[in-house]
Amino acid sequence: MTRKKLKPNRLLAAPPLADALGRENGFGLLRLVLALSVIFAHAMPLGFGSHDLGFPESRGQTNLGAIAVNGFFVLSGLLITRSGMRLDTGRFLWNRAIRILPAFWVCLLLTAFVVAPLVARHQGRLDGFWAHPEGPWQYLKANWGLGIDQWGISGLLDHNPHPGAFNGSVWSLAYEVFCYFVVAALAAIGVLRRRTRWAVAVMVAGLYAFLVSIAVDFEHLRAPQYPPTGLPGWRLPLLGGLSLDMLVPLVFMFGLGALAELYKDRLRINAVAAVVALALFVGTARYGAFTVVGLPAFAYLLIWLAARMPRPLTKVGTKVDLSYGVYIYAFPIQQVLTLLAVNRHGYTVYTGLSVLLSVVAALFSWFLVEKPALRLKNLGTSSPSTAAPQPATPVVATAQEGNGSSLADLRG
Repeated sequence: MTRKKLKPNRLLAAPPLADALGRENGFGLLRLVLALSVIFAHAMPLGFGSHDLGFPESRGQTNLGAIAVNGFFVLSGLLITRSGMRLDTGRFLWNRAIRILPAFWVCLLLTAFVVAPLVARHQGRLDGFWAHPEGPWQYLKANWGLGIDQWGISGLLDHNPHPGAFNGSVWSLAYEVFCYFVVAALAAIGVLRRRTRWAVAVMVAGLYAFLVSIAVDFEHLRAPQYPPTGLPGWRLPLLGGLSLDMLVPLVFMFGLGALAELYKDRLRINAVAAVVALALFVGTARYGAFTVVGLPAFAYLLIWLAARMPRPLTKVGTKVDLSYGVYIYAFPIQQVLTLLAVNRHGYTVYTGLSVLLSVVAALFSWFLVEKPALRLKNLGTSSPSTAAPQPATPVVATAQEGNGSSLADLRG
């Protein structure tokens, strides 16, 4: 009599991330959900002059928009580290540039020369619009390198609940690109290799220790996610001014994603651990210690979701990635809707229309700008007919890296 071989329960099994994260994964859907979350969060301050969604519920620790930004950095950390390990430095930086910059530049142009003039006409301020000290040309000059040094244009939107700023979301792009440069540097000196990956773990542990040292000074560890540390910021070429208050937690979250990739042979993907992570995330968001406990738990939860996403949902974002476009266009769209008093119809109508218009803008951005730009990814390499055969590369290491952007994200 033979004993029937029992199949392990998929949910209770704990395979390493290297085995659990295959060709079909949830990165596309997760990025889109995070981008849409920013719209829901920003609807409160942009449309109604109140705190971002989730701020009161977390007792001032965080908000939905900030959580979404953290999620982008985790996913980006994993995917960008994979790309940095696979490509030479020049090719890596080129791929990152064509993913971020063309759509960003087109968004700047449309904001300065289409949206702003229409806003000026609506507000009756076309006289002096072009000659204003902070006019559209100055807006382009100040912001083209990702470092945002001018938020407003010609003094417009001054009566909105969130006055002046045309696109407050794009601040996080400079922080993400900073992380790209860090990955490029670490890859160039060989730190991302298997034998030296421990150095990255030491760096991330140092950032975590710094966050803990700040949190212990707050009652119930309820430190805000971007606590005022008193440390001076940095001003870097192209990236502009970077606040260490925001840089440290964001690089920490990016680092957690990087560690997931570097230690994917050891990181176990288990449903029980995911449930515990969810409980810690929700509990700390309400009662305290969110930055030092809830954020790492959130990072694990996102990675688990990416690996365990139901198969039908893994198709989202594989051919049409709207997440970046939604992110960079939602803020100006919401500001214009407020100017047109759409917010008087309530949160549901205002937010629903914001989502609809942002998705439409993202579709145009993808098909007219982002997708054509991605065709330049292999510019300068040998043509398929003359190139030497290469080993097959998993889809997750190509499509996701090409389309993935952490948005690129938003403070909240």
